[in-house]
Amino acid sequence: MEKNRSTAPSFQSVLNRLTFMSGSAAGWVIFAMMTLVTVAVFSRQLFGYSMVFYDEYSAYMMVFCVFLGGAYTLQQDGHVRVDFVVIRLQPRTRKIFRLITSIFSFVYGLVMTWQTAKLVLYYKEVGQRALSIMETPTWIPAIAVPVGLLILSLQMAVCILQDIRAFSQDSAAR
Repeated sequence: MEKNRSTAPSFQSVLNRLTFMSGSAAGWVIFAMMTLVTVAVFSRQLFGYSMVFYDEYSAYMMVFCVFLGGAYTLQQDGHVRVDFVVIRLQPRTRKIFRLITSIFSFVYGLVMTWQTAKLVLYYKEVGQRALSIMETPTWIPAIAVPVGLLILSLQMAVCILQDIRAFSQDSAAR
């Protein structure tokens, strides 16, 4: 019996859901980071008690925000662009340029994902800990880097497909 392909979620819909979840997680981590810093400031000012771990953990949270929010930012077309050269190109040349840069970005993202995943596994294998009072295992905050880069790379693959579609539609119209 043949499976009904329409009921199976597509790669892009699964990736969209994953990207939304990672973006939402980044937003919640920002909220948690702000709460942690606020509580640390109030505890120091009101009670004279210093929370020694807040700066370390807020730095870890910042890493989570940056890497888990990258794919969502790409999906929403929110990354900063310096396009003073690109806007001077012909529309067809601009599409080719965008496709080439998307491919390079995808390959770079995959290489970075692979290398940072190896680093996280190394941290776990040797039992490396942060040189701080909390002695946090470094693989825990570092895991956000390859996970976020993987989601970003997959989102870049969607950009490549969109660029190819736009280029082929432009070529078909000629």
